[in-house]
Amino acid sequence: MNKSPHESFQQALDELRRTQKQLGTIRSELQEKATKVTSKDGMITVTLDGRSELAGIAFNPAKFRRMAPAELGSVLLETINQARAQGRSRIIDSYRSLVPKGMDIDAIMAGKFSLDKMFDDAARQGETMMAEARKDAAIGQPAKKG
Repeated sequence: MNKSPHESFQQALDELRRTQKQLGTIRSELQEKATKVTSKDGMITVTLDGRSELAGIAFNPAKFRRMAPAELGSVLLETINQARAQGRSRIIDSYRSLVPKGMDIDAIMAGKFSLDKMFDDAARQGETMMAEARKDAAIGQPAKKG
């Protein structure tokens, strides 16, 4: 039995609200958790807040004073980058289940995702479905479900 347009719309709206609630829960959970990374030698600990913003840098006083400035800068940069990568991975993993099939969340987060291509693909798919529905209507057959 086919659903009425009202029932289909209500179902889509309910799904939208469930997803909105899930997004809010994920966002809250992410904001409560900090990312903390310590350098390989234990000299520096970098803390990012729940939004992956730099929240703190702690130095092991017994170790960092013996380092040359260039070495300290290198270890600091490496540790910050490692913390940022872990923070990004945590965010990606948290949202992965909500990303529609066919969308590459890793590409989105890396800035390599094309919204134009996504909309073009969706429009093309919609146009194909409409053309099939018109063709089926012209020959008196029920439209296929996409």
